[in-house]
Amino acid sequence: MKKTVSLSFFWKTLFLSFALLLNVTLGYRLLFSEQSIFSWQGVQEHYAGMQQELKAIQQKLAFLSEEIRLLQSDSGYIERAVRERLNFVRENEILYVFEKKQSVHSIWTETEDDLLSE
Repeated sequence: MKKTVSLSFFWKTLFLSFALLLNVTLGYRLLFSEQSIFSWQGVQEHYAGMQQELKAIQQKLAFLSEEIRLLQSDSGYIERAVRERLNFVRENEILYVFEKKQSVHSIWTETEDDLLSE
């Protein structure tokens, strides 16, 4: 009878040790591994930033699509764009060019690289 008690105690101790080791391993992975809660929060923040960037790009795309539509169909818009971008003047007009002291964001003053970087 003594052998059955000690054998049963051995298996219970072995099972308890295994369960404890498994819990410690899972706890470590939950808190400190690459797949931890903290890493997941970082991924969520990155995802939110990417969503904001996507929204900004979609707004810029809508703006540029509207500008393309206007350039293809509205002659007044085309004239205004050429006059502002290229400093064209009509006959008997005088053009005054002032030095810019502050940065003014305008679709006419941005380069293609500026549009792509934003």
